[in-house]
Amino acid sequence: MKRKLKNSSGFSLVEMLCATAVLMLLCVMLNSGLSVTMKTYFDLTAEAETQLLLNSLTNAVAGELRYAFEVSGGGDASKSPTYNDGLYLDWSSGQVLVKGGNDGDKELLPKEKEGTDRGGAYKNGEYQVEDMEIAYDRDTACFTLNLTVGCKSSGIRAEAKNVVIRCLNPPEKEGTTP
Repeated sequence: MKRKLKNSSGFSLVEMLCATAVLMLLCVMLNSGLSVTMKTYFDLTAEAETQLLLNSLTNAVAGELRYAFEVSGGGDASKSPTYNDGLYLDWSSGQVLVKGGNDGDKELLPKEKEGTDRGGAYKNGEYQVEDMEIAYDRDTACFTLNLTVGCKSSGIRAEAKNVVIRCLNPPEKEGTTP
């Protein structure tokens, strides 16, 4: 028994405490590095998805307005001009809708389907239209679009300013004959 107590092989209590402290410091550094990496990843993903929604909405609005006829109003950007017998674009719900038709509201980009969690273009409301202005200039037969899209959780925003959309069905100017 005495011989066993005198055996000095193994680690002392001080050595074990030092090794545990070093291991804990490494774990804290790893944890903080991973949290910064994850936040950067989520911010970059949110920025890319916000840009994608902005580009998709810009193309959808341009496609809708490009073939508009009988355009009225829209001299200022505060009210969306009406076209095609009373249709207009509305963004008050956070997504762009075509309103005023006999068929009800039409989504320009699909949102999530009932009973699914795929998210659609707006990722279950995570991404939304924050501001949209459309002005129509009769002289040039062009619409001017200003659009802002944002991500709720990260606060990331993307803007498209002064996008010109040429109307392919311009109204006839007064004093001209076809």
